[in-house]
Amino acid sequence: MKKILFSIMASLLVLGGCSQSEEEKPAKNDEVPQIIEAVIQVPETIDPGEEATLAVTVRQGGEAVTDADEVKFEIWQEGQKENGEMAEAKHDSEGKYTADHIFAEEGLYYVQSHVTARSQHTMPMVSIQVGEAKPEDSGTGHEQENEGHEDGHSHSHGGEVSIELQASEQIHANEQTALSAMVDNEGEPLAEAKVKLEIALNGATPQWVNMSETEPGTYTADHQFTEPGTYTITTHVEKGDDIHEHEETELTVQ
Repeated sequence: MKKILFSIMASLLVLGGCSQSEEEKPAKNDEVPQIIEAVIQVPETIDPGEEATLAVTVRQGGEAVTDADEVKFEIWQEGQKENGEMAEAKHDSEGKYTADHIFAEEGLYYVQSHVTARSQHTMPMVSIQVGEAKPEDSGTGHEQENEGHEDGHSHSHGGEVSIELQASEQIHANEQTALSAMVDNEGEPLAEAKVKLEIALNGATPQWVNMSETEPGTYTADHQFTEPGTYTITTHVEKGDDIHEHEETELTVQ
């Protein structure tokens, strides 16, 4: 009888040990989830009153995210964020979510996608010029300022401002590229400035990308170049009434 009880107890101990090991295994295999990446695609040119398709492609670890919880586009005209509109996006295919929107008036607009997926949230933003750009934004004024200067130099209107745009040595089309601008004023980082990129290929209508300040004097943004070629990127820096600078840089996209 004692032998039988001992055998039963030994069996229970073995089973308990196996069960505990199995419960501990998932903890050993826990991994930090890969970051959700979202890239916005918008038309190069938009006319006032024209319906445009806005798209954002969502990926995680290189794989399409087709099960996002929510995808919206927030759209507003420059200086009128409080009057912005929201457009619900629907999944099209292969992680691409789209929504249609009519831009009623000419002007510079911002489009920010709000993507919630797999317990993560990301909010990339781009800018779109609808209709004809204003002279100060279109670059016509820049041509006059560039006379007598070489490309790649900043043009000062109030102080010793230096602008350095940085990017990867190799840039590939249709891949998200990190861009950063280092901005100094009289040898000190220029903080709390308004910095945006004007990106054009072969004289085509430019795309506008708003940059965010990550630390004093350092501004960053992600951008997807849609075609190979040599792009002209003009970094615009504004702060108050005294600083309005820009610098042109050429980037080759493979």
